[in-house]
Amino acid sequence: MSERKNIERTLNYIKIENRKRISFLVVLIGLIFLTTAFIVEKPSEVLRGEWEIITSPGILITDFIAISNLGSTFFNAGLTTLIGLGLAWLIKAQFNGYLLSAIFTLAGFSFFGITPFNIVPIFIGVYFYDAFFSHQPMRDLIAPLLFGTTLGPIVSQLAFGFGWGWSGVVGGIIIGIICGGLVAAISGHVFSFHQGYNLYNTGTSAGFIGTVVYMMMRGFGIQIEPAFYWSSEYTNFLSLYMFLILIVLIILGLFWGANYSNYRKILKCSGRLASDYVEMTDLGTTMVNMGMIGIIGLGYVCLVGGDVNGPIIAGIFTVAGFGALGKHPRNILPVMIGVYLICIPKVWAHTDPGPILAALFCTTLAPLSGRFGFLAGLAAGALHLPMVMHVGGLHGYMNLYNNGFAGGLAMLIIVGFIKGLKPQILEEEWFRKPIFKLKKKDSHKDN
Repeated sequence: MSERKNIERTLNYIKIENRKRISFLVVLIGLIFLTTAFIVEKPSEVLRGEWEIITSPGILITDFIAISNLGSTFFNAGLTTLIGLGLAWLIKAQFNGYLLSAIFTLAGFSFFGITPFNIVPIFIGVYFYDAFFSHQPMRDLIAPLLFGTTLGPIVSQLAFGFGWGWSGVVGGIIIGIICGGLVAAISGHVFSFHQGYNLYNTGTSAGFIGTVVYMMMRGFGIQIEPAFYWSSEYTNFLSLYMFLILIVLIILGLFWGANYSNYRKILKCSGRLASDYVEMTDLGTTMVNMGMIGIIGLGYVCLVGGDVNGPIIAGIFTVAGFGALGKHPRNILPVMIGVYLICIPKVWAHTDPGPILAALFCTTLAPLSGRFGFLAGLAAGALHLPMVMHVGGLHGYMNLYNNGFAGGLAMLIIVGFIKGLKPQILEEEWFRKPIFKLKKKDSHKDN
């Protein structure tokens, strides 16, 4: 009995320490963003630019650096990051790999579509869904709460994109609340389509919701053209800036007790949802993994000669964030190589916005590579790019996790095909069983 109490005490201590350390990390990143904002721009310019960001539709592809300025973009990111952490504290969320991946993704997309204005209706929608229908602890809805902000551009597009004035603002807020509730309601069902082989599950859910919303708009004669705001003038500065943040992740991870034996456990994991590395190993080792795969993402962009800007930062932060929830070097590299190879026939250039973003976000399919090997990863990456280049129009470019939607559709086909052939091979336990067993010789025959 005393041994059981000791174990419980140890686990509680680890949870408390993780809460403190993750909070420290997120506050540190948020404050770094806010400090950077006022170093690179005057306060008046920061606030003016933030208003431009908030009142922009934010649909794909809207680089906030291009539509406002660098300081305002960092200010927006810092503010939104701290709001995400505050919400986690408010609902008493579990401070684990899920939360790390969600807040890092939220922070990244604050450079690229998400604003403090357009995320609040999503939060309210998830809250209403829980209050009136699901009646579960809010901390269990952290995924739709934070990842559901992918539909923030629906709010902003209706509020500011059509010039409808206050009626547009009210309409955007109402539709955003409905979308937040729908994301929370269908995410579990959508998971069953891909069986955890698409890490951006909420992106798939939001893709279906966004498609329904846009089809309704088109039914009333409303059309949305894609945006294209893409900056390139700060590539050198932002490359170094991101590299230093990722190095800080690794240093903090080492300081907080990362070790090689636990990292080997991460590398052996397929990465299927929900592979929470904080709970499987420890926070320090997880942060080292986050920093390493973030550097791999940044290294790819620099290797092909791409720009580093708001959308690319979103991609790198998302890759790093999911280093706590399914990704590691062994399962992301084959998928990224698959995207690289499919560009060689020159249908798309490696440095074009779509392919370079796909090379980062295609890592949503990392579990397929982790489960079935290198060639499966190559095939997944090669299939992902053509799909992601053409699905944005379905949802009117209002689902920021467009790669998550494309990845979900790809896994819907692949997982469905595998289930039709031999469903048991999707399970991890089956993979570990030997296909052939040698019969043991009888002991009297050995003599």
